[in-house]
Amino acid sequence: MNPQPVKYGFVAALGLGQMVSWGVLYYSFPLIAEAIVNDIGLDRSSLYAAATIGLLLAAAMAYPVGTLIDRGHGRKIMVGATIAASLTTLFWSHAATAPAFYTAIMALGGLQAALLYEPAFAVVVRQLDTPQARSAITAITLWAGFSSTLFVPLIQSMLDTFEWRSTLMALAAINITIAAPLYLWAIPPVTSASRITEPKTPTANEPSLLPILHQPRFYLLTASFCAYMALFSGFTYHIYPLLITLSDDTQSVVLAIALIGPAQVGARVLMLLFKKVTIGQLGLLTGITFPVAILLLKAPPSTLTLIALCLLYGGANGIFTIVRGMAVPELLSRHHYGKINGVMLVPMSLARAAAPWAIAAYWTHTDNPQGAINLILGLALLVPVLFAFAISTNRNRHTF
Repeated sequence: MNPQPVKYGFVAALGLGQMVSWGVLYYSFPLIAEAIVNDIGLDRSSLYAAATIGLLLAAAMAYPVGTLIDRGHGRKIMVGATIAASLTTLFWSHAATAPAFYTAIMALGGLQAALLYEPAFAVVVRQLDTPQARSAITAITLWAGFSSTLFVPLIQSMLDTFEWRSTLMALAAINITIAAPLYLWAIPPVTSASRITEPKTPTANEPSLLPILHQPRFYLLTASFCAYMALFSGFTYHIYPLLITLSDDTQSVVLAIALIGPAQVGARVLMLLFKKVTIGQLGLLTGITFPVAILLLKAPPSTLTLIALCLLYGGANGIFTIVRGMAVPELLSRHHYGKINGVMLVPMSLARAAAPWAIAAYWTHTDNPQGAINLILGLALLVPVLFAFAISTNRNRHTF
């Protein structure tokens, strides 16, 4: 059998599944949380604290999930987690007490460790060699890049037409009827006799993991990615309430946020035209774009500035996602992808977990959105600075 059609179907199915997973588990939260705050008066900082605890659970799950996927259990993990996320979302729609709300939000946060980019990337790397993996990861992020474009206006429309409980029930139905079958079809079971391409069999001469963990580059890259994850998480969770606070034009805000997806996709397509550009160069260029975008939050609010902000941020985020996915094989080592990525994901997940709560708490404390904007800008500045230090250090040639 020609492996190419199988590969393209595998990548497309994972990409579509990721588009739904991101929409249901991630992009829906700021809109749903805002509706809950306005409807039943639960404190915003408490809701975001629950989300933070959920992301802490995801941090604890990151390494074991990656290890299980390396052992071939990606299908069970991603299909099972999708079903669990759908049931949890349905439970959330019927929650009537604060503990029930917080339990649902925390559970959905924890399930992100088994459903969002990292497990999908691990499945790809297990199935494909390094050059194919880079192309596949780029393609998957192209598909998933449409998540915010599709789900933000869809969820806002459902909230305007119905209410948040019915919206959650609809999201649960979308997740279990679309994402679960895609993952079930695309990811080979652990008993599969063969992979999509010839497997990379380890040899007795494969280098040890320990020298990689002793490199300054490993820790500087991890620090840069921690700043990025905190920026991404904090900004994604707060972009809607921040822009609504800065501008009273809800339609312009929704339009601008919806453009993040096309900007991500457009930047990734553009990247395909420059295949000779290294991951280091891509990371530095896109890292610098983050603070430039966030600075627009300090400009006088208008439809033009909102659109420019989301286009710049979306484009930078679209490429930096690929940088993060390919940094291990291209900047550290072609071996031990799952283990290295799992180790890096622990502090990255902690940073992603802490940022939404910290920003929400500071915003509540100061009662001023400018404080939240300053925190986000500080994170945006750290991304390129730390990444520049990382790529300027030498890599130990014996680790790859």
